[in-house]
Amino acid sequence: MLDTRLQAFLATVQEGHLTGAARKLNLSVSALSHHISQLEQDFSAALFTRGNRGMVLTPAGESLYHYAVQIEGAWQQAYREVRARATGDQLIHLAASHTVTEFFLPEPLGLFRKARPEVRLHLRMVNSDEVASLVESGAVDLGISEGRRSHGSLSSLGLWNDELGCILSADHPLQVKPQLSLDDVVRQDLILREDGSGTRSIFEQMLEDHGVSSRDLRVTAELASIQGILGLVAHGVGIAVLSRVVTYGMREVVYRPIADVTLTRQISLLERPGPKPNQAILQLIDTMVRSATRFNQRRGSE
Repeated sequence: MLDTRLQAFLATVQEGHLTGAARKLNLSVSALSHHISQLEQDFSAALFTRGNRGMVLTPAGESLYHYAVQIEGAWQQAYREVRARATGDQLIHLAASHTVTEFFLPEPLGLFRKARPEVRLHLRMVNSDEVASLVESGAVDLGISEGRRSHGSLSSLGLWNDELGCILSADHPLQVKPQLSLDDVVRQDLILREDGSGTRSIFEQMLEDHGVSSRDLRVTAELASIQGILGLVAHGVGIAVLSRVVTYGMREVVYRPIADVTLTRQISLLERPGPKPNQAILQLIDTMVRSATRFNQRRGSE
């Protein structure tokens, strides 16, 4: 079990205040505060400043947090590996963003299950920000996420090349145009992905690069569900900016690129640096690489 004081420290950083951290760990606030005080005494340094904004890390606290995340990740990984050896089970924990889970992972995971039926997979679908956090903390072995962001201390391997654009209902007035202008897009009622989504962050960064504030958009809905967004688009509630792959095989919606903007991204595999714990993980990574290569080749020939 991870040191209780370190657990208290990590929970306080993640929650931002003592009350939330105490609730998360099922401790009293006074017990949690005592654990934090013990750490500060051990290091002879204040780890947090306490104020109206909650618990904010000091420079010393920032340094400890960097190592605490690595310690927690190593513990989680060690626990899974030792337990697997003791029980004979082989289990790979994965986290992936919504678009990746629904449209990119089914093929390679299916191929891997056929090749290695004795290996169990456990997949969590979360937004892009959470994927990196789960890998850093050691809660999962591998993460697969889209975006252009830096992933800090994690190792990153590029897999699928993806393209974003506008999704319109098949009878939308703008569907007659082969591509839309940015002005076309910002004048429409928009259905956005939720905060923390890689798709949304890329779209908002593109707007910022072209001098458009996201506050000026006509936002009709913000959803985490891609299928929910497609349903609203198909019924004319608004338009959306999503991956091109979400329209494959659909008749109710159409895809249109946005002229003169770059909305491409690479979907990447994230993992903690260091040796792979077992051959099953290596084989799963190889299966994903092969699947991504085939996908990228097909897209390149379109």
